[in-house]
Amino acid sequence: MEFKERLKTLRKQKGITQSDLAGILNYGYTAVSNYESGRNEPSIKDLKKIAEFFDVSMDYLLCVNDIKNPYVVSSDKEPDEEFLQKYSYLSSEGKNQLNSLLDWMISQHPELMTGSKPVLEAAQEEEKYEASETEN
Repeated sequence: MEFKERLKTLRKQKGITQSDLAGILNYGYTAVSNYESGRNEPSIKDLKKIAEFFDVSMDYLLCVNDIKNPYVVSSDKEPDEEFLQKYSYLSSEGKNQLNSLLDWMISQHPELMTGSKPVLEAAQEEEKYEASETEN
């Protein structure tokens, strides 16, 4: 996704027209149209204004990531989004440690896995299958 598409998506989610957004941001009536078509790109000052209006980070607006606002701590945030936000702050070593911890937690409590069949369970069945093959 590119800035022009992200802007159009955000505008439509708010239910406003290009002219409405231009008026709110004190732009000429064609400015938003030019942004959404890719003919023009906003200045940094204008990006800040757009990000503030939509209550998103500039990274989100510029499609650097898909976290709308990583700086807001809110109890109504989606748990997955909050997890991804925290995960993105970790170093490579920290991510490896967290992945190891998650693997261990899953191995200790496979019943907590959601979906039709946990991956761990499916892997264990493969091992059982191989063991029964060698016995015959």
